[in-house]
Amino acid sequence: MMLRVTDDSGFLAVVVPSAYSTFVDSNWEFDQLFDHFRDQMKQRLLLIWGTGLEGFWNVDVRLEPTSVSGFRQVTGPIRVAGGAVLVTNYESLTMAAQFANVRLPEKHQKDLLIKLADGEYCCRIIQMFDPDKYESLKACTPDFVIEFSREASTPAPWADVPWFTR
Repeated sequence: MMLRVTDDSGFLAVVVPSAYSTFVDSNWEFDQLFDHFRDQMKQRLLLIWGTGLEGFWNVDVRLEPTSVSGFRQVTGPIRVAGGAVLVTNYESLTMAAQFANVRLPEKHQKDLLIKLADGEYCCRIIQMFDPDKYESLKACTPDFVIEFSREASTPAPWADVPWFTR
């Protein structure tokens, strides 16, 4: 399933919208927000990663493991509840963090919901291009591959945001 996801800040995410705690503070600060992200990742309700660039990304979602390889990859756990996960961006996460009445998915992102049976999944995210080499970006379709698979054991929760340095 191919999705088109906007990204104006250099982050993409997979979130469990039925269980993810959205609101942080109407005047949140960056460190406060990233502490919230770390907490939600620890609970296996969020996986957020840096893209290295801003753009419109073609994201290929697979519901089984593949042998796809790319520029870099990371694997993390996600605990599906409510029958779906959402592929989203930093902008939607920050809107929900700032405004208590914003729910995920936002109306314009309903087509980014992926139906999955409830339970534990291993989620592998593959970035197909080198963000430091523009020519590699032009050669890639999709830009990212996201795989969901049931494994006997899932990886440890992420302690920080992969591919992001401050």
